[in-house]
Amino acid sequence: MKKIKMLKGECWWGGKAPDGCFMPYDENSSTTVDIRGRSSENDQSASMFLSSCGRYIWNDNPFRAEFKNGEIILTDERESPFDIQEGNKTLKGAYMAAMKKHFPFTGTLPDKLFFTSPQYNTWMELGTEQTTENILRYAQGILDNGLPTGVLMIDGGWQEDYGIFEFNKGKIPDPAALVYKLHKMGFKVMLWTSPIVSAAGVRFKELRKKGYFLKTKDNEIAIRHWWSGYSPMIDFTNPEAVEWMYSQLDNLVERYGIDGYKFDAGDASLYADDDIIYKPMPARNQTTAFNIMGEKYKFNEFRAAHNSGGRPIVARLHDKNHTWDNIGLNTLIPNTTVQSLLGYAYSCPDMVGGGVYGSIDGIDEELFVRWSQANALMPMMQISLAPWRVLCEDSYKLVKKSVMLHKKFGKYIYGLAKESAKTGEPIFRCMEYQFPNEGFEHINDQYMLGNEYMVAPVITKGTVSRKVKFPKGTWCDEKGRVVSYGDETLTLDAPIDKLLYFKKA
Repeated sequence: MKKIKMLKGECWWGGKAPDGCFMPYDENSSTTVDIRGRSSENDQSASMFLSSCGRYIWNDNPFRAEFKNGEIILTDERESPFDIQEGNKTLKGAYMAAMKKHFPFTGTLPDKLFFTSPQYNTWMELGTEQTTENILRYAQGILDNGLPTGVLMIDGGWQEDYGIFEFNKGKIPDPAALVYKLHKMGFKVMLWTSPIVSAAGVRFKELRKKGYFLKTKDNEIAIRHWWSGYSPMIDFTNPEAVEWMYSQLDNLVERYGIDGYKFDAGDASLYADDDIIYKPMPARNQTTAFNIMGEKYKFNEFRAAHNSGGRPIVARLHDKNHTWDNIGLNTLIPNTTVQSLLGYAYSCPDMVGGGVYGSIDGIDEELFVRWSQANALMPMMQISLAPWRVLCEDSYKLVKKSVMLHKKFGKYIYGLAKESAKTGEPIFRCMEYQFPNEGFEHINDQYMLGNEYMVAPVITKGTVSRKVKFPKGTWCDEKGRVVSYGDETLTLDAPIDKLLYFKKA
């Protein structure tokens, strides 16, 4: 156990992206962040905390941090060494120091298309009805309604069974023809996949014989509960299991022209610290092994990641509810803040409007529009529910406006991504990161895109104006008009058709 005395006014971020709404932690906080074990959280994490006063805490293994009575109490039963550093002055200084030492960027990044065009995911629109007819209808709808092409992800339901990497011929009888048509339409094509195998059939017997599954401490095949049932999991600490997975995925690339994969699951909740695996490690670090396996593909996406900052992976926030709060729109900025500070620069918010399948009883059109605006100047933008289908004409035009704004900024965003690959600096930056000591520690409804653009979306229902806190310097609106000479807070009009964003002069 280690104790760290918090400094007056010091604020901390880190641990797990889903906890972003509760951050920063300060001397008045009373909370515990447990990164160890089979957590129920399904998102990006790292065994690290960063301070606005230039301090950081790092451990190669997951640990428990309790913020209480002005102290941080660190617990790690494995007695792994903590790296606790200070003297870096600011949040940015702490991030850069920790990044260079513990998760330096590789110099490579996901494919350019992720940053320059929107992504389209078939999940919320089609569910498991991933048929040739449905997929092509969805893709054609994108074109017919004037949206730009980009990455198209065919989600769960395309394959014969979990662990069987072949198309379900009853749904998609000619996969090569489908992929060819999608390519001709201008899309790159990704497929949903996971480390999960159905607990019956030929594939289960094959992989059990090879010894590629996780085992429990009792040396039995580990059968884990997940959202679609109970299944064994592939052990990606085993190099032979990784090569087997590559053989399956590469076969789909070669036979059908698949461009890449959405790597789902891999959550810490599916692993256990006492799993018998090829290379023993904590549960959270098995998620890291999953990330390392999938980063080979330039078209990739992960919802679960751990200690994988700097890796060339697309990190998508966990599925959000179609709500203003309660794991809805309110989480987008604070969770992406933590995601970026943990080193996941190539970040993607959840699908516009929310991505919890079956949870939407009715569409809140105002929410859908405001969501698209909040997302428009983030590193990536992903659409699932077809906005042209679920929205009235006026609302659809506003969502399309947001999509086209994101497309317009594509070249700039990709430039930031290339810089991130070299320097490790985030694309999305919280206000405190960019403007230390200006009172932005608790501002979690504004953000920076690089060091030039400040974005202040409306995230409260029924709101047509909002307060914007401006940093020092001259700030212009989207038409180049000076709005503020900085170091002030203004209340600005923000009708439903307007996203407030500003460029530093």
